[in-house]
Amino acid sequence: MTKKINIWAFTFSIISLFLFILDDFWGPIASSILRMDSLHLLLYFTLIIFFVGMIGFAGVEDWKGMVRSIATVILTLGLLTFLIIVIFFGMLLS
Repeated sequence: MTKKINIWAFTFSIISLFLFILDDFWGPIASSILRMDSLHLLLYFTLIIFFVGMIGFAGVEDWKGMVRSIATVILTLGLLTFLIIVIFFGMLLS
């Protein structure tokens, strides 16, 4: 079960990275449907994936699983840091 969590966390971390890159396209749609800023939504999604990726460390059985777990944590932690900085400075400037 935890091996599947590891794989899904890695998959969703890649998806969250692509959603961040494509924010200009899906951001207005998400804002109009959910009445929430797309970057805030992505921040919450990435935060959940980060914690799920930390749980995924329990399912490491070989070196491939360890690389997946480390990549998940690094990707999500980097994206979380960048999103927090962008949202914080965006709030200061508005």
